[in-house]
Amino acid sequence: MEWILLVMWLSIINGGLGGQYVLNWMANQPKYTGGSKVDISAGVMTWWRELSKLLWAVIAVIVELVRGKQAKYLWPGFLSLSTIIVCAFTGVIENIGFFYLPKNYSPHLYAPYVNVYLAFLPFFGKFLFNAPIRKEHWIGITLVIIGLAMPHLPTLLGLAGENHNALDFNAIIWILIINGCLLSQQVLNNKTVQTALTGVGPNALVLWREIWKMIFITSAILIIPIIGNMMNANMPANVKAEKFETRVLNKIDENKKEYLLTFYQKSDNNYVLKSGVTENDEVKIKEILKAKEYHQFFSLFDGSIIPNNWLPILFVIAAGLTGYIYSFGFFKLSKFAAHFWVPYTNVWLALLPFIMLLFGKDVTFYQIIGAVVVTVGLMIGVMDHRKNKVVEIEKKN
Repeated sequence: MEWILLVMWLSIINGGLGGQYVLNWMANQPKYTGGSKVDISAGVMTWWRELSKLLWAVIAVIVELVRGKQAKYLWPGFLSLSTIIVCAFTGVIENIGFFYLPKNYSPHLYAPYVNVYLAFLPFFGKFLFNAPIRKEHWIGITLVIIGLAMPHLPTLLGLAGENHNALDFNAIIWILIINGCLLSQQVLNNKTVQTALTGVGPNALVLWREIWKMIFITSAILIIPIIGNMMNANMPANVKAEKFETRVLNKIDENKKEYLLTFYQKSDNNYVLKSGVTENDEVKIKEILKAKEYHQFFSLFDGSIIPNNWLPILFVIAAGLTGYIYSFGFFKLSKFAAHFWVPYTNVWLALLPFIMLLFGKDVTFYQIIGAVVVTVGLMIGVMDHRKNKVVEIEKKN
């Protein structure tokens, strides 16, 4: 019965996760959102996604109450809620990254890299739950490394002039951040279920998590732009020429370029803001720089939650539904030590390159082979079921 439960929910989670990546990507592609530029920040998209997930969780909880579940089983306890709050904070950070990356890259390029943390789960399972580390794990790590390197082989071997699979510095930083966030969530999901009061189900845990995620993302959208404005983040007094030209001047029309250069004078390798800028000109300068996402951190939280184009938000709301489904599944299975089952939630990685082919993306043979090898590597450490039966972790509350 345990294996029937695992296989069923792992199939559902794979569909939810795979759908999430594709929907996040489609929400950032003008081709699917009416043709005009998607001028919605990652923070605003995250706000709508979490609102969608919260509403789905509320509906699910109402259904449970109507069917006779007692309201007291909605309260997980302070210890469990503490882990939920931490998960909600890291979850908001992770989701902002998941809306930043698809704006610039196809999912099949970055998705395998955001799951490298899975190779380290057995060590955390050993430390937290005394779960065994087996020799199969080392085989899995080797395959993951080979799979991640596979898309880059043509460039390394001199068979390709330009590496179209290269991720820039910002993408690498976000991949590292997302790995840390996802790793903490898998470990803390176990702790959340382990410490929750008896009778508290996955829907209640998802509900509390989404409440706190809405608190965090709403606070960020309200507070961070104010901080950015106070710091004049979008009107630097002195900026390196290469940075200013790459992020702003090369992306705007001649009229705006001439306007900016009346206030910014080039000196050596820097652009320096002239003195005596009027309040009206200051507003216009900030609008131009903000529109081109000059300050890459503060731009993540810019914009109204009421967008001019609602088509991207419809994709995001759909992503919220798939997000609710797989979040429920994660809490449902978190009574088992994470490294026994979490690698199986990433079978969709092997299918993602084929899915992106259907969307007309230029997917190479090496990328397909790499995704398959990574997926096999992530799963190989949990293949020895005959000697290691999956059992529930010890309940602490």
